[in-house]
Amino acid sequence: MSAHVVASVGWLGVHGGVLALAATGLAAESSGAAADAYAGAAQLVRLLVLPLSLTALVTGLVLALGTPWGLFRHYWVALKLGFTALLVAGSNLSLGPMVLDLAAATAGGAVLPPGPDRAQPVVALSVALTLLLASTLLSTVKPFGRIRRPATEG
Repeated sequence: MSAHVVASVGWLGVHGGVLALAATGLAAESSGAAADAYAGAAQLVRLLVLPLSLTALVTGLVLALGTPWGLFRHYWVALKLGFTALLVAGSNLSLGPMVLDLAAATAGGAVLPPGPDRAQPVVALSVALTLLLASTLLSTVKPFGRIRRPATEG
C-alpha cells in the first residue's frame, strides 16, 4: 500500500511541478527564461512521469485485486482505475511529448510564435492535475458505495 501512495502522490506532485514550469514558460518575459522553464519541465517528464504513473497503476491494480476493495466492487475504485488508465496514457503519450516539444522548440532561446496553441500545454496539464486530485479525493472519501450486482436467477 505504501508504494501505491508514494507513487500516486509523487505523480501528483510531478504533474504540479510540470504545470508550474509550463505556466512559468508561458508567462516568461524573456525567451531565455521560457527556455529554462520548459527545460526543467522536460526533465521532470523524462525522469519521473513514466515510472511514477506506471507504478501507481500497477500497485493500484495489485491492491484492488488483493484486498477486499476489489476492482469492480466499489464505484470509487472503478472510477479511480478509469482515471488512472486515462492519465497514464495521456501523460506518457500526449502531455509528456507536448512538454518535450516545447523544450526542444525553445532550446537556445528561440521564441515561440504567438497564438492560442502556446497555452494548450498549460490547459491540458491543468485538466490532468484536476483528475489526479480527483483520484486522490476518491481514495480518501470513498464515495458512492458498492456496485450492485444484478440478482442471479436460479
